[in-house]
Amino acid sequence: MKLIKSILFGTAVLAGVAAFGSQSDAAEIEHTVTSSDTLWGLSMKYYGSDDYIQTIANDNNIENADMIYDGEVLKINTDSPAATAAQTETPKAVAETTTEAAPAETSEPVTTTTEEANYSGTTMYMEATAYSSDPADALGGGTVTATGQNLLENPMAVAVDPSVIPLGTHLYVEGYGEAYAVDTGSAIQGNIIDVHFSSYDQCVAWGRRQVKVTILD
Repeated sequence: MKLIKSILFGTAVLAGVAAFGSQSDAAEIEHTVTSSDTLWGLSMKYYGSDDYIQTIANDNNIENADMIYDGEVLKINTDSPAATAAQTETPKAVAETTTEAAPAETSEPVTTTTEEANYSGTTMYMEATAYSSDPADALGGGTVTATGQNLLENPMAVAVDPSVIPLGTHLYVEGYGEAYAVDTGSAIQGNIIDVHFSSYDQCVAWGRRQVKVTILD
């Protein structure tokens, strides 16, 4: 019996050490950025709120919070005061934050700004990147879209995944404007759109961001 108790005690100690080690490793997480990531999404994932976008940016010396790059490794300090506050938040508050920020469809009119108040229809939240017909843009897709729109004559265009938003759809993109879904791209898969700009500098300024998209027809 004494031998059995010793074995059980030893097992409990090892389990405690393993648990402690796991908690220590969890204090800081290394997150490798993918094409669908944004600081907004990472803030929601690791902190349970979108209030910590700047915290992640500061911890990783990111000057522009709208611009992160595929393959970039970000350090997420889950043991910081911000993380602790998020973890102790009441379940009701967490639920309200998640419901408000999560991508969803609604028939409510867009009322974010005076300009957007003029547009109503089904809305959804999407990740938005940017591309250009500017020769300076090495990743640009030329001057003619997948549906034949000439971008030199009509630069307001959006590339979409047709399984999410059908080609030809008339829409309004928060921060961009009114356009038609007239283009596609190999990297535009799922809940992502790619807005067109005439210059490469405009694409750089846009970066990658979360936007509200209103379907106008």
